[in-house]
Amino acid sequence: MCDNHSINDIIEYNRRTGLSRREFGALTLGAGLISALPAAAATVETTESEVEIKTPDGTADAYFVHPAKGVHPAMGVHPGVLIWPDIFGLRPAFRQMGKRLAESGYAVVVVNPFYRTKKAPTAPIIQTSAILTPARC
Repeated sequence: MCDNHSINDIIEYNRRTGLSRREFGALTLGAGLISALPAAAATVETTESEVEIKTPDGTADAYFVHPAKGVHPAMGVHPGVLIWPDIFGLRPAFRQMGKRLAESGYAVVVVNPFYRTKKAPTAPIIQTSAILTPARC
C-alpha cells in the first residue's frame, strides 16, 4: 500500500520517467505554438474532389485530396490516410485537415459516416464570428 513507498521511491520514479509536469507543460505549449504557425514552405500543390464510394448499404459521399503530381520522397507513391470524422460528420474542418495532410505528400479520403441518413454536411454550419463577437449594450 502507500506505506511501502518512501520519498526515495518517488524520486527514483521521477528519474526513470524523465518528464516532469513542468516539462510536459512546456512541450504542450511549444506544440501549440508550432501548430499556429503558417503552413510549411515545402507544401505541394493538391488536387481535391468529391467522390462517391459504393457500399452494400448505399453510396457514401467523401472528400478525396492528393498531391497534384510527383511521388512521395520516402515511399515512391503517396501513402493513404483515411480520416473518420466525429459526430458532426464531414465538414470544412475535416476537409482542411485532409488538405494539410495532402500538402505533406499523402493521399487523403475523408468519409461521411452518416451517408445512409444524409449527404454532407450533416450538421448546420455555424458562423463563429457571431459567437465570438461580444454583445454591445
